[in-house]
Amino acid sequence: MAELGLAEETQFICSDHVFLTRSNHVRDLCARYVKNGGRLYDVLSRYDSLTLYALGRDTANAGSVNRLVVPFLKAGGITDEAAYAFCKSTPVIMPDADRVIRYISSQMPAFISSESYEHHLLNLGESFGISLSNISCNTFSFDSIKISRPDARSLRSIASTLINARLTEEMYSVTQSPYLNKFDSKLVDLVDEEYIKKTSKMDFNDQLRKDIRIAGNEKAYSILELCRKKEIEMSATIVVGSDESDYPAMDLVRDSDGLSIAFNGTEYAVRGSNVAILDENPITVAVLSMEFYNGGIESVYDMIDNWNVESLRDCPCADRNLMNMFLAQFPEKLPEVYRVNDDNLVDVTVKSAAYRKRILV
Repeated sequence: MAELGLAEETQFICSDHVFLTRSNHVRDLCARYVKNGGRLYDVLSRYDSLTLYALGRDTANAGSVNRLVVPFLKAGGITDEAAYAFCKSTPVIMPDADRVIRYISSQMPAFISSESYEHHLLNLGESFGISLSNISCNTFSFDSIKISRPDARSLRSIASTLINARLTEEMYSVTQSPYLNKFDSKLVDLVDEEYIKKTSKMDFNDQLRKDIRIAGNEKAYSILELCRKKEIEMSATIVVGSDESDYPAMDLVRDSDGLSIAFNGTEYAVRGSNVAILDENPITVAVLSMEFYNGGIESVYDMIDNWNVESLRDCPCADRNLMNMFLAQFPEKLPEVYRVNDDNLVDVTVKSAAYRKRILV
């Protein structure tokens, strides 16, 4: 379109986890390089969610579990070369994700905005044909982070303590600050005392804050910057997210009458969306994105309100070939798609969380 002198009208921005890849590369790295690292990641992820959303903290420590685990990975001996090799060999790609993202990229500017590590996104961008200039992620070097031997020993001791925290699945509201249950309260206190306070004066702490910056708020800022550079309105923006860190960006696009899709989202991703999809195959995102491209958010709502095989066979749509391909893949039962509102928010949140738990590795 640029070569023809035409302005781009719509843009597509997605996260990588759950939409493009089924596996969580940061958790996988923790499991590889830290003793009981998978459990440690789960504890810090829960802490991240509780402090940011349930307690409403606004600190540098809240909003990015991917930052919190870096010292433990470094203490476990990770290097940049090893991280690149591991991320290249381990991703589990969602069905048809490659074809879907390449199709969307051919129709409109497409970007990946993620708090994932560059080691993972470089491999993913190469696999999906996404230019590095269209990828926003945490660009830092494990090799440049310096942790002394005494600090590494302290981190390993801290990790052995944190993994004993009890995890619950209780949901808390984004817009309220209820009392935490006793187990979640103990978890927050444990991480605060054993990790945040003990590492606050370690030499690597300032470097982490400077180098690893992309979390929830930064992803929202990156969308604002894309809108400014591309001169595309927020109301003409599509954002796809699945995790807690996607909430600020999704909420921003939804409130601007853009298309905010929670794809197998957590509680917070669903709360930030106006459309929720429950399915392994992201082709549904392509169908709704083209409907948005063609007719805006109201056209998407009309399609969802008539979400059945018979209606989709006969309805006018932006790309009939894409629709036929979609219907051929789901000839009898369509993926679950919801128009999220106050009346069904809790129900959709529960359904999405349960479906997400079934499909993730």
